[in-house]
Amino acid sequence: MAQTPRPRGPVASPTPPWLPRAAFVGTTIREGAILPQARLQWQVVFFQGRSDTLGILIEPLASFALVKPDTIVEGDDVDMTSLQLYSLLFSVGYTSRRRTPGLEWGFQVGTGPAWLHARFSNGSKDEESYWGGLLDGRARLGYRFGAVSLGLAVGYSDPYNYRRSSLARSYIGGLQLGIYADWR
Repeated sequence: MAQTPRPRGPVASPTPPWLPRAAFVGTTIREGAILPQARLQWQVVFFQGRSDTLGILIEPLASFALVKPDTIVEGDDVDMTSLQLYSLLFSVGYTSRRRTPGLEWGFQVGTGPAWLHARFSNGSKDEESYWGGLLDGRARLGYRFGAVSLGLAVGYSDPYNYRRSSLARSYIGGLQLGIYADWR
Protein backbone atom coordinates (compact mmCIF):
# COMPACT_ATOMS: atom_id res chain seq x y z
CA MET A 1 0.00 0.00 0.00
CA ALA A 2 2.98 2.29 0.53
CA GLN A 3 3.98 1.96 -3.13
CA THR A 4 2.69 4.54 -5.54
CA PRO A 5 0.30 2.94 -8.02
CA ARG A 6 1.72 2.37 -11.47
CA PRO A 7 -0.38 3.44 -14.46
CA ARG A 8 -2.12 0.62 -16.33
CA GLY A 9 -1.03 -0.31 -19.84
CA PRO A 10 2.35 0.01 -21.53
CA VAL A 11 4.69 2.69 -20.27
CA ALA A 12 5.26 5.29 -22.95
CA SER A 13 8.73 5.09 -24.44
CA PRO A 14 10.69 8.29 -25.09
CA THR A 15 11.60 6.76 -28.50
CA PRO A 16 8.88 7.12 -31.16
CA PRO A 17 7.58 3.77 -32.50
CA TRP A 18 8.96 4.34 -36.03
CA LEU A 19 12.55 4.56 -34.72
CA PRO A 20 14.54 1.49 -33.61
CA ARG A 21 14.64 0.89 -29.86
CA ALA A 22 17.63 -1.45 -29.64
CA ALA A 23 20.72 -2.59 -31.54
CA PHE A 24 22.90 -5.70 -31.53
CA VAL A 25 26.45 -6.04 -32.87
CA GLY A 26 27.99 -9.48 -32.78
CA THR A 27 29.15 -12.46 -34.75
CA THR A 28 28.17 -16.00 -35.59
CA ILE A 29 30.71 -18.81 -35.61
CA ARG A 30 30.17 -22.05 -37.51
CA GLU A 31 32.38 -24.61 -39.32
CA GLY A 32 35.39 -22.27 -39.49
CA ALA A 33 33.41 -19.26 -40.77
CA ILE A 34 33.06 -16.07 -38.74
CA LEU A 35 30.27 -13.73 -39.83
CA PRO A 36 30.04 -10.37 -38.04
CA GLN A 37 26.50 -9.00 -38.01
CA ALA A 38 24.57 -5.86 -37.18
CA ARG A 39 20.90 -5.65 -36.23
CA LEU A 40 18.43 -2.90 -35.39
CA GLN A 41 15.30 -3.71 -33.40
CA TRP A 42 11.79 -2.29 -33.24
CA GLN A 43 9.47 -3.37 -30.41
CA VAL A 44 5.70 -3.53 -30.04
CA VAL A 45 4.91 -4.09 -26.33
CA PHE A 46 1.82 -6.16 -25.55
CA PHE A 47 2.49 -6.73 -21.82
CA GLN A 48 4.12 -4.30 -19.40
CA GLY A 49 4.36 -5.22 -15.72
CA ARG A 50 6.20 -3.60 -12.86
CA SER A 51 9.47 -5.25 -13.81
CA ASP A 52 8.62 -7.35 -16.90
CA THR A 53 8.06 -6.55 -20.56
CA LEU A 54 6.82 -8.91 -23.26
CA GLY A 55 6.66 -7.80 -26.87
CA ILE A 56 6.93 -8.50 -30.56
CA LEU A 57 10.33 -7.62 -32.00
CA ILE A 58 11.12 -6.79 -35.63
CA GLU A 59 14.80 -7.09 -36.43
CA PRO A 60 16.55 -6.60 -39.80
CA LEU A 61 19.94 -8.30 -39.97
CA ALA A 62 22.99 -7.92 -42.22
CA SER A 63 25.96 -10.28 -41.99
CA PHE A 64 29.19 -10.64 -44.02
CA ALA A 65 31.87 -13.34 -43.72
CA LEU A 66 35.07 -11.99 -42.22
CA VAL A 67 36.77 -15.39 -41.95
CA LYS A 68 36.00 -18.18 -44.43
CA PRO A 69 37.18 -21.81 -44.40
CA ASP A 70 40.22 -22.82 -46.49
CA THR A 71 38.11 -25.10 -48.67
CA ILE A 72 34.41 -25.86 -48.65
CA VAL A 73 34.56 -29.19 -50.50
CA GLU A 74 36.42 -31.95 -48.67
CA GLY A 75 39.39 -33.23 -50.67
CA ASP A 76 39.16 -30.40 -53.23
CA ASP A 77 40.42 -26.82 -53.45
CA VAL A 78 37.13 -24.89 -53.70
CA ASP A 79 37.42 -21.45 -52.11
CA MET A 80 34.56 -19.32 -50.83
CA THR A 81 35.40 -15.76 -51.87
CA SER A 82 32.38 -14.07 -50.25
CA LEU A 83 29.40 -14.93 -48.07
CA GLN A 84 26.53 -12.60 -47.15
CA LEU A 85 23.29 -13.11 -45.22
CA TYR A 86 20.35 -10.73 -44.92
CA SER A 87 17.23 -11.45 -42.88
CA LEU A 88 14.13 -9.87 -41.37
CA LEU A 89 13.33 -11.62 -38.09
CA PHE A 90 10.02 -11.50 -36.22
CA SER A 91 10.48 -12.53 -32.58
CA VAL A 92 8.82 -12.70 -29.20
CA GLY A 93 11.02 -11.05 -26.60
CA TYR A 94 10.99 -10.85 -22.80
CA THR A 95 12.90 -8.43 -20.55
CA SER A 96 13.03 -8.52 -16.75
CA ARG A 97 14.32 -5.81 -14.46
CA ARG A 98 14.45 -7.26 -10.95
CA ARG A 99 15.21 -6.05 -7.45
CA THR A 100 18.93 -5.49 -8.05
CA PRO A 101 19.09 -1.88 -9.23
CA GLY A 102 20.04 -1.62 -12.89
CA LEU A 103 20.43 -5.36 -13.56
CA GLU A 104 18.29 -6.77 -16.36
CA TRP A 105 18.05 -9.98 -18.35
CA GLY A 106 15.95 -11.21 -21.22
CA PHE A 107 15.60 -13.50 -24.18
CA GLN A 108 14.00 -13.64 -27.59
CA VAL A 109 13.04 -16.37 -30.06
CA GLY A 110 12.10 -15.67 -33.65
CA THR A 111 12.11 -16.56 -37.29
CA GLY A 112 11.97 -14.86 -40.64
CA PRO A 113 12.96 -14.89 -44.29
CA ALA A 114 16.67 -14.91 -45.11
CA TRP A 115 18.60 -14.27 -48.31
CA LEU A 116 21.96 -16.00 -48.74
CA HIS A 117 24.55 -15.01 -51.33
CA ALA A 118 27.96 -16.69 -51.76
CA ARG A 119 30.69 -16.67 -54.41
CA PHE A 120 33.21 -19.44 -55.06
CA SER A 121 36.38 -20.05 -57.07
CA ASN A 122 37.83 -23.31 -58.44
CA GLY A 123 34.50 -25.14 -58.18
CA SER A 124 31.60 -26.41 -60.27
CA LYS A 125 29.59 -23.24 -59.58
CA ASP A 126 30.68 -19.63 -59.33
CA GLU A 127 27.95 -18.31 -57.06
CA GLU A 128 24.92 -19.27 -55.04
CA SER A 129 21.95 -17.07 -54.18
CA TYR A 130 18.63 -18.14 -52.71
CA TRP A 131 15.86 -17.39 -50.21
CA GLY A 132 15.29 -19.53 -47.15
CA GLY A 133 14.37 -19.06 -43.52
CA LEU A 134 16.32 -18.40 -40.34
CA LEU A 135 15.47 -19.59 -36.82
CA ASP A 136 17.10 -17.45 -34.14
CA GLY A 137 17.26 -17.33 -30.34
CA ARG A 138 19.27 -15.14 -28.00
CA ALA A 139 19.63 -14.56 -24.24
CA ARG A 140 21.02 -11.35 -22.80
CA LEU A 141 22.29 -9.98 -19.51
CA GLY A 142 23.00 -6.32 -18.98
CA TYR A 143 22.89 -3.23 -16.82
CA ARG A 144 20.65 -0.19 -17.16
CA PHE A 145 22.35 3.23 -17.02
CA GLY A 146 19.47 5.70 -16.84
CA ALA A 147 17.48 5.30 -20.05
CA VAL A 148 19.96 2.98 -21.83
CA SER A 149 20.80 -0.68 -21.20
CA LEU A 150 24.10 -2.21 -22.27
CA GLY A 151 25.05 -5.86 -22.04
CA LEU A 152 26.23 -9.14 -23.46
CA ALA A 153 24.19 -11.56 -25.53
CA VAL A 154 24.65 -15.21 -26.49
CA GLY A 155 22.47 -17.25 -28.80
CA TYR A 156 22.14 -19.67 -31.67
CA SER A 157 20.69 -19.45 -35.18
CA ASP A 158 20.11 -22.00 -37.91
CA PRO A 159 18.78 -21.76 -41.47
CA TYR A 160 15.86 -23.84 -42.74
CA ASN A 161 14.13 -24.31 -46.13
CA TYR A 162 17.58 -24.56 -47.69
CA ARG A 163 18.76 -26.24 -50.86
CA ARG A 164 20.42 -29.60 -50.32
CA SER A 165 22.96 -28.78 -53.05
CA SER A 166 24.02 -25.58 -51.25
CA LEU A 167 27.75 -25.23 -50.67
CA ALA A 168 27.36 -22.26 -48.31
CA ARG A 169 24.47 -23.41 -46.09
CA SER A 170 26.66 -25.17 -43.52
CA TYR A 171 28.47 -21.88 -42.76
CA ILE A 172 25.32 -19.89 -41.93
CA GLY A 173 24.11 -19.55 -38.35
CA GLY A 174 25.72 -21.21 -35.37
CA LEU A 175 26.83 -19.74 -32.07
CA GLN A 176 26.09 -16.01 -31.64
CA LEU A 177 28.13 -13.73 -29.39
CA GLY A 178 27.78 -9.98 -29.11
CA ILE A 179 26.80 -6.82 -27.29
CA TYR A 180 23.50 -5.01 -27.26
CA ALA A 181 22.21 -1.55 -26.47
CA ASP A 182 18.57 -0.93 -25.59
CA TRP A 183 16.92 2.50 -25.21
CA ARG A 184 13.22 1.59 -25.02
